[in-house]
Amino acid sequence: MKTAVQIDFDGTVTEDDVSFYLLDTYADGSWRQYLDEYSHGDISVGAFNKVVFGMIKEDEKTLTDFVLDSPRVIVRPGFKELIDYCAGKKYRTIIVSNGLNFYIEAILQKLGVSGLEIHAAENIFAPDGMKVRYLGPDGKEVEAGFKEVYTERLVKEGYQVVYIGNGTSDIYPCRKAAHVFATADLLEKCRAEYLKYYPFNDFYEVIRGLKSLGL
Repeated sequence: MKTAVQIDFDGTVTEDDVSFYLLDTYADGSWRQYLDEYSHGDISVGAFNKVVFGMIKEDEKTLTDFVLDSPRVIVRPGFKELIDYCAGKKYRTIIVSNGLNFYIEAILQKLGVSGLEIHAAENIFAPDGMKVRYLGPDGKEVEAGFKEVYTERLVKEGYQVVYIGNGTSDIYPCRKAAHVFATADLLEKCRAEYLKYYPFNDFYEVIRGLKSLGL
């Protein structure tokens, strides 16, 4: 069976949420009130990001430099090694994130990781606020369930999906995955739903877990 490795980005590839750093630094308004609404399921991730990133009016260079220079943006050890491992196995490796394309691409480029399939929020920088939107595999805008629509597509295309994530929103694609590697809040979600998972703190542990599965 074909294998696809689907990886979340913020809090998974990076140890913390890059988008929150950006919002805390540059959002012109009280963005965390909307985070509470999103956390309680009152608004979708698409609606949340449109509002809060619309509060950021800086240009791309300013924001990219901030991300790349910040000592708070830390990539989990072993990420590049995991990507190399998957490439050697000819696995389809995909990043699907509720974060933004521009900083994901910038961080990967800094790491020397190229050629990855990336699906995240498209972003346009504008003086009146950043514009963001999520597009599904069919090219149509997705307001909610962005990560799982890609998992569903992979399954329909005949892949067994290995999912790697950290957050509460990752539980939805995990339900459709063949194997789950979880850290942080996703651990509790998997336990609550009795989903089988493999805990990890770094990507070396993920590589060892893949080997133990015969992958």
